[in-house]
Amino acid sequence: MRLAASLLFVVALFSPFRSFSQTLPLPPRHADAPKGSQFVKMISMLPLADREYEIYSQILAGNVPDFLRTLVPVTADTIVGGTIHHVTFYVTADYLAIGTNDDYFLTPMTPILAQRIANALNCSLPTRKMVDTIYRAATAKLAPSPIPPSAHMTTVPVFAQHNTMVRAQRDSQIAAHPLGALVGGDKKDVIISNVIYPSKSPKRVVIYGWHKLDGVRIQPLYDGHEETYADYSHGIRLVQNAVRIDTSSSTVASVLADPALCRLLSDEGAVPNPGYPIGDLQLPPPRSFGVFREDGRSLRILLKGTNDTTHYIAYTGTDGVSFRDSLLLGPEGGVAAGLTADSICFFRLRAVTPSAASPLSEVLAAVPSSRPHDVLIVNGFDRPSTGNTFDFVRQHGKAVLANDRAFSSATNDAVVAGIAPLASYRIVDYILGDESTVDETLNADEQEALKMFLEDGGRLLVSGSEIAWDLGKKGYAGDSIFYSQYLKAQYVNDAPGGQAGMYYDAEPVAGSIFDRMEILHFDNGTHGAINVRYPDVISGVNGGVNCLAYSGVADSYAGVSYQGTFPGGTTPGKLVNLGIPFEAFYPDTARNALMRRILNFVDAPVGAMEKKIPAPADFSLSQNFPNPFNPATTIRFTLPGTGVRYRVSLRVFDVLGRMIATLFEGETAAGEHAVTFNASSLPTGIYYCRMTTHSFSATRAMQLIR
Repeated sequence: MRLAASLLFVVALFSPFRSFSQTLPLPPRHADAPKGSQFVKMISMLPLADREYEIYSQILAGNVPDFLRTLVPVTADTIVGGTIHHVTFYVTADYLAIGTNDDYFLTPMTPILAQRIANALNCSLPTRKMVDTIYRAATAKLAPSPIPPSAHMTTVPVFAQHNTMVRAQRDSQIAAHPLGALVGGDKKDVIISNVIYPSKSPKRVVIYGWHKLDGVRIQPLYDGHEETYADYSHGIRLVQNAVRIDTSSSTVASVLADPALCRLLSDEGAVPNPGYPIGDLQLPPPRSFGVFREDGRSLRILLKGTNDTTHYIAYTGTDGVSFRDSLLLGPEGGVAAGLTADSICFFRLRAVTPSAASPLSEVLAAVPSSRPHDVLIVNGFDRPSTGNTFDFVRQHGKAVLANDRAFSSATNDAVVAGIAPLASYRIVDYILGDESTVDETLNADEQEALKMFLEDGGRLLVSGSEIAWDLGKKGYAGDSIFYSQYLKAQYVNDAPGGQAGMYYDAEPVAGSIFDRMEILHFDNGTHGAINVRYPDVISGVNGGVNCLAYSGVADSYAGVSYQGTFPGGTTPGKLVNLGIPFEAFYPDTARNALMRRILNFVDAPVGAMEKKIPAPADFSLSQNFPNPFNPATTIRFTLPGTGVRYRVSLRVFDVLGRMIATLFEGETAAGEHAVTFNASSLPTGIYYCRMTTHSFSATRAMQLIR
């Protein structure tokens, strides 16, 4: 039997709140939630499966003492390759407990449940080396209190007996070390280790630690129990996934997988599988959601969840790679407030039910701004192909913001579900990567949404290397009609010259919307996106104009533009259809320039002459935008003339004249350029951007406010 009372407060979800990077992403504890001693009585007679269900439900509903919510930094130094590296990771002050500060129960559990809870809270379990490091850093050291072995040591009454013993020890140190101080010595740790994965049947739990006051541990690394085993001595210490290596952000998993840096957190070498296998209990990741403008400092996350989802955890970040803050959302979403205006905020979501937590979702982003959002970025790249990091909204969003436009974003599922109506936006940027036949590029519902958008005068950028192959070559008759009538192109070849992985450059077609642009380079798998081995060769039809061509191959086109009405519509719209994923173009400056041309085209009135971008007459370094900023800002500079190349240095210095970053160093063409400076690892202060060429030098002051 599962106790309904324990779930009464789970669904009574709260308005969302923001938690900082050193806190557990949990909802507030409900006033009616059972205290530790009450919870012991509730689960004392339950079988293991029901007991663990209750533990999971209580913790994920926020029934955790306040002192465990704020994580404690633990720092260590390790020499790797002759260099001293500093690592800081964040851990719970004591082992995971249920209840209040005054009445809490340190809760033993199986490694499977521990791993599920860690996953749900964006945490890890510790390694053996981390356990030793944590004990050395602990200020409240308790002498181990073993109970003689018996058949009852895996039962709740013995768990409670040990909890009482440990609480008495801890209470004796409260004056010197208040709750929230780092505790060591009261439990053995359930750890992650390479010995979890060698083929064994049944699977094992790995335990270690229980240090005595002299620092010698009682329990060596041991894997002799089954994965369903938990006794009174086992404790679950959570470690936040996000860590700091010197001045850079990383994750526990990334560090443990690195053959060299793994030494910072592991004494077993690299740990490629840093966790316990939890079978098929996980939910699918959230797929139908969007991030939209709320006001100048807030964004709204809208969701279409499952019936049994109690809440969502939204992890937030400023670069789309590291997600150090978190936000609790109700079943239909919520508002992220107090954000930095005119800067991109990135989101990943995790769904939570009373019995499971999902993997993390794809990445979305938006810009809190007082300006209206007229650009919607849609991520339709669902294919789990090599190189798909499910975060290419980064490249698209940064290019949009670099051109002084705010944006919202949504998944393609959210478009179909009506959460993100395309009609609410003037411009839609549809990401399709190398989504292909198996994953159905632009299914019938998506096609219908895009038809209505274009017929009503919408402006669309769609890019992907398999759109023509899937819709124009392999699709049904309706797919082919949609591709030719609405995307204004026809399939020509699966790769330039029919040779995969041979051509990675594209150039503008004279007189087109990209006229006079530099040759564009796209990714071969070494520049942060996917390896575009099979970029579609397409050609404009039904009014579509070829605007981008593959370099070195005659009559092989990579892009089509169009302006005018679409079938069934009366309001003229615009289209740019690229056979190369937009995110694959590099470097940032080229991608930003390409987006500038696209926005210039789609923004102009249909039928009007597109605004020509005159050649700059002088060198210039513009003031960064936004300014003040946190943590990223865009810096623009111009180089005069046409068809001329200059050697340019663009660097950032602090107030003492020390060089902080090199933003650009090398030769580039005349014209307008934009680069992004990310200062996420720097403190608040004034910084100087200095641009130099053979005959020009300029400096701009920039203010970073953390």
